[in-house]
Amino acid sequence: MRIGGVVAEYNPFHNGHAYQLMELRQAGATHIAVVMSGNFVQRGEPALLDKWTRAEAALLCGADLILELPLPYGAATAERFAFGAVSLLEGLGCVDLLGFGCESGDLPALQRAARAVEDPEVYEAVRERMAEGISFAAAREEAVRERWGEAGDALRRPNDILAVEYLRQLGRLGSPIRPVAVARKGAGHDGGIGEDGFASASFLRARWEDGLEAVLPYLPQQVHGGYKQARAEGRGLDRERGQWMELSGLRTLSIEAFAQGPDLSEGLENRLYAASRQAGNLSEFYSLCKAKRYSHARMRRLALAAFLGVEGDLCRLPPPYLRVLGFNGRGREILAKAAKTARLPISHSLARLEQLGDAAARFAALEAKAGDQYALGLQSPRPCGWEYTHKPVILTKAKD
Repeated sequence: MRIGGVVAEYNPFHNGHAYQLMELRQAGATHIAVVMSGNFVQRGEPALLDKWTRAEAALLCGADLILELPLPYGAATAERFAFGAVSLLEGLGCVDLLGFGCESGDLPALQRAARAVEDPEVYEAVRERMAEGISFAAAREEAVRERWGEAGDALRRPNDILAVEYLRQLGRLGSPIRPVAVARKGAGHDGGIGEDGFASASFLRARWEDGLEAVLPYLPQQVHGGYKQARAEGRGLDRERGQWMELSGLRTLSIEAFAQGPDLSEGLENRLYAASRQAGNLSEFYSLCKAKRYSHARMRRLALAAFLGVEGDLCRLPPPYLRVLGFNGRGREILAKAAKTARLPISHSLARLEQLGDAAARFAALEAKAGDQYALGLQSPRPCGWEYTHKPVILTKAKD
């Protein structure tokens, strides 16, 4: 048994994701464990479909075990996102490979960029540039390019940036997991349709409202039935309702509540609070929050954290548990091995996991609260408590 790990959102699962899993198997993985974001994703938005529907799609298309990436990491910066995800794979104690998609596909170049980012002189240069009003991303790329030359190239492309963060976390944890860089096929991260009909997830999300027929050509055949059923049953996100819910929630918060969120600095809570009091819709809220040195994605994440009550210290804590969302036959074999090797407790039950101490209780309570909010934003809203009542996805046969 050789276990490969993947970090993903699958929002939605498309042909490019299936290609990545296939490439990881070509690299030697006999079994694949995926750490997948829950009902809210790194863009600071709710996912198009609930996490169990997305987990089933992945299991039908090459994944074997789906573990949940807790909300404090899943809707955080690239560094925090990678910290949580890599810590979970390391916590299984039996993962051999970490596969990730990237624009360059050049592992040595990405490893050099990861070393460059850890350079103390680069760190100081970033701070100096940010003090001049430059955004973090631009300041870091400039600082790395000045000291490490072409290593800065990896810090201008979204998936390369995330790959660099995975490599940094592997190094910090002293992990024996071997990285496998898979060059993206087809469209770029925020592009449209690329070669061979591969489309980016952002393109598919934009076309989602046009109906499933508009996106099905870019999704594996195995997921078509499940996605159609999910839409028919109202398990898809009602974006308009979700946005009104979030703005309504933000309007109830005090400046002090905004200040409890992660990665706040320079009085950003005041900007968020003022915008929540003035905006008539969520788009206007983001426009009022906009500033040259802060990305749109960062403001979305800060707003989402405030809305859901994500406390700033949670994304700095190591994960307290491994929560199983679904598995197939090979996934069951991973779990059997992990029963002997795992450094973290494993369960599908949030009720069990929340009993494992203070940190576990805080993570579980947040997940339950976020799940209740997400359930209300679906096309057919669900009652509270489904984080405790929903069963894991279990497929009796693994994909051949």
